[in-house]
This record gives sequence, C-alpha cells and structure tokens, in this order.
Amino acid sequence: IVDKTHIEGFRRSTGWAKNQIVYFAAEFSKAFESFETSMPGEQRTELHGVDIKTVFKFSQPQTVLIKVGISSVSIDGARRNLETEINHWDFDKVKADAAVAWNRELNKIQISAGDQSQLTTFYTALYHSMLTPNLFSDVDGNYLGRDFKIHKAVGFDNYSVFSLWDTFRAAHPLYAIIDRKRTTDFINTFLAQYQQGGRLPVWELAANETDTMIGYHSVSVIADAILKGIGGFDRERAFQAMKHSAELKHHGLGPYTEH
Repeated sequence: IVDKTHIEGFRRSTGWAKNQIVYFAAEFSKAFESFETSMPGEQRTELHGVDIKTVFKFSQPQTVLIKVGISSVSIDGARRNLETEINHWDFDKVKADAAVAWNRELNKIQISAGDQSQLTTFYTALYHSMLTPNLFSDVDGNYLGRDFKIHKAVGFDNYSVFSLWDTFRAAHPLYAIIDRKRTTDFINTFLAQYQQGGRLPVWELAANETDTMIGYHSVSVIADAILKGIGGFDRERAFQAMKHSAELKHHGLGPYTEH
C-alpha cells in the first residue's frame, strides 16, 4: 500500500510460467478509508505470503474507478505503463478508444455477403484469432527475456504466448497476409528468444519455454513469411536458428536427424 489511492506489488506465477513475476501498480479514483487483509487483525502496508487478499473500504456508497498497470520487469515499469497508457479517469474514452482500435483491426478483412448472424460469426472468429500473441514489453521497450534477464527491444515489438503447435497451420499464415508488420515482430521475437535461450520457441509463455506438444513450428512461421516476401529480420540469422533447432537431439527429435 503506497497511500490511500495507490497500491503496488507483484505476484509470482505458480502455473506453467513458473519463473514469471507479474509486477503491478494500481490507482483508485477515490481515496479509501481503510483496508482489511487476509491476515486477521492486521493492517500492514506491506504483505508477503501466498493467497493474500485485501478488501478496501470507502466512506460512503460511490462510484470508484480503478486502473492497473502491469509489467514483467519491475514495479516502476508497471507504474510507467499505467501513467503512459491511461493517464486520465475518463472511462467512456477508454471504452471508445478500445472500440476504435478493434474496429481498425477487424476491418483488415471486409465482407458484405451473408446475413447478420453470419457476419457476427465471422468477425467473432476473426476477433478470437487476434487475442494472442500478446505484446510483452513495457512502454520503454524493456522486457523479460528467455534467459530471465531484462532486455530492451530495439527496432521491434516483443511478443509472448506462442502456442505454435496450435497456430502454425492457419493463424500465422493469416497474420502473414493481414498483419505483416506484426509477423516481422513475431519473428524478431523468435530470434531474440533463440539468442537468449539457445533455440527457437516451441510453446513460449511469458518468457518461459513450456515445451508443450511436439515439434518446433516457429520454423514453419519463418519459412512462410519468407515465401510471402516479408522482411524486416535477418534471414541468415533466421536460417541458422532454424537449422540449429532442427538438429537438436532432445525431446524425441534425435530420430528426425538420423534419416
């Protein structure tokens, strides 16, 4: 608890991303009167533990807004993200800006055939295809790398959540058609992960390689982008990363290199 309108801290993941810490900074639009924690009888401004819960009490019934910034780097990074991305309290503006941003993305494909139900189905599916990968860096470009050290993305946006076994067949080929700039960013993220972690991603989640499912389908994403004429990344370096990842002999890959 920083003061009566600000709270800051971090949460360590206990799921697949075992080495992930999510830093946060939250700000209330109104000052709270008091707070209670999951530690009975205590009102400590600094808490350490598992499953910590805090209840904030306000002096009277009123509308209270809260905005939260997150970061994989630091509390300071979370605070800067919050101050930069939502530096006001206009909820309707945030909602309208989100609608404009999503309409811009969904208008990359425009169809007019079919009834309203078919249009809803199509654009809902297109929306779902755009939920991941996620931008994984602070407003200053800093991010948590595959080596769990802090790096700065220079010349590209760093992304996370590459469920490549699921997405290499259709989602990434779609991105290579309607979202070429992000495809370049995805590949530069792959190459950064190769440099930091020793191989191209298999199923990367928040800087963690989960090794979920089989194969190394980032190779397919890179090859498809090259065939479609997408640039903005070092092709020679990409080839070396592809070759290296294909010749590894772990996780059952050995037999593939013997035939």
